[in-house]
Amino acid sequence: MIELGYKKVFSLLITSLILIAVISGCSNETSTTPVKTTTQKVKKGNLEVGLAADGRINLSLTNLNFEEAGVVKKINVKVGEKVKKGEVLAELDDTDVQLAITKAENTLNKAEANYTDAVNKHEINRMEAKNKLDEAKTKMDARPDDDSLKASYELALKKYNLTNSDSSIQSAKLSIEEAKNDLQETKNNLSKLNLKAPFTGKIMNIAYKVGESVSGTKSTSTTGASTNTATSGSSFMTMYDPSVVYITANVTESDIPGIKKDQDMRVTIDSLSLENLKGKVVSVSEEPNIDSSGIVTYEVTGKLTKTNENIKDGMTAFLTFLKKEKKDVLLVPNKAIFVENGKQYVNVKDPDAKTEKRAITGGLTNGIQTEVVKGLKEGETVVIGGVKK
Repeated sequence: MIELGYKKVFSLLITSLILIAVISGCSNETSTTPVKTTTQKVKKGNLEVGLAADGRINLSLTNLNFEEAGVVKKINVKVGEKVKKGEVLAELDDTDVQLAITKAENTLNKAEANYTDAVNKHEINRMEAKNKLDEAKTKMDARPDDDSLKASYELALKKYNLTNSDSSIQSAKLSIEEAKNDLQETKNNLSKLNLKAPFTGKIMNIAYKVGESVSGTKSTSTTGASTNTATSGSSFMTMYDPSVVYITANVTESDIPGIKKDQDMRVTIDSLSLENLKGKVVSVSEEPNIDSSGIVTYEVTGKLTKTNENIKDGMTAFLTFLKKEKKDVLLVPNKAIFVENGKQYVNVKDPDAKTEKRAITGGLTNGIQTEVVKGLKEGETVVIGGVKK
């Protein structure tokens, strides 16, 4: 009699029984140890079968850094804290930038004052030139044959035209534009002293403290625990999006042909008691990994369809890449099935607590549960463990 999936347990049981028999024979004493059993109702459900592999959780991590160098003034969040997109996470000292803003504002004010003076002077010069032009025209009109008066008029006209295109006004305008640009650039530098959350997520690591100096660099995003630990000199802070969870697994060369992109998968995380989380394969690496023993594997990356906020980066996971699936079929635990002479049996307990040994026809199995094609009805009770009758 062999219980499905438990050959090792059976072998140990036989060995134990032999030892008990020997000891009993020596002592001429008999002893019976009750075997614990449990029962389970036969229910309908979905059965999924596929390739199994061990994997590791890889959260979608983003290393955050200030764009400008400076000294840390404030850190507004803690490790593990949830943050919203746009929230200010940390600030650098802004003393120098505030002084630069004040200086830029003063420069702009001076440029605007110079422009006002230039406009006023231009208007005065224009009025004077206009008056001289009118006076010269009046004299010329009174004595049209006087060439000297005609020459005076033409000279007055040139001066008047020059006043209408006074370059000092254009120069003053340019000075204002330059001052405005400088002020805006300085204000932009002020905003760079605030480190903001690029998305809604959680803080994983903070590598700096208030008072420490940082160098400006850009934020980078990757997806892997081993390459994303923020440390002093590499990144200021690391955060992640809990709604994006990747799982990577190394699959043997014999199994890799059965795994394709967009294939459905199921994920179990024992440390969190999470089972059958749905996901899909997002990539299958073309590059082989060969270990010291010569075993060839390929990295497969999957992504969870729905996540859990307790999932942490680097956690161990068990993956099943689905190949077959049956829905709404009768299911019994493999532990309830035993084999005699090549046939499958279960012990069925009736309402009077009597046990009946019954032959069944099993179908698809995933190593934990088996589809029952014939021999049982929904709602019947099967015995798990104990002596088979």
